[in-house]
Amino acid sequence: MTREVKVEEFKTLFEQELEDVRRYKRNEVSIEAKIRILDPARKKIDEGTARVKNVSLKGALLGEFKIRRNGLPIRPFLIELHMSGKKYQGINAVCRPVRFEKGEDFGIGVEFEELWVETK
Repeated sequence: MTREVKVEEFKTLFEQELEDVRRYKRNEVSIEAKIRILDPARKKIDEGTARVKNVSLKGALLGEFKIRRNGLPIRPFLIELHMSGKKYQGINAVCRPVRFEKGEDFGIGVEFEELWVETK
């Protein structure tokens, strides 16, 4: 016996399944961060700020970019991230972009290549 399922209902069920199988849980956050856009040799291309929208042990979703040149390179690049705020002050990472979200809520999903903490 088959049952008809609307596309939107199927998408919702599928998204729930994906959440259940994620290797690293994502935590919704809103963290201001300083960023530097780097070439693969880690030479600075640009700098500015972004907001960390969610974070896991493996990576993060960045959005609300404000960078000097107001654009991102079309060639491969890295993002050096310096988080701020009470809980995340001093947490830094070098990240590799792995996903680009489009639309009004443009964001970049990044994977941490290096992660370190600076203490005062």
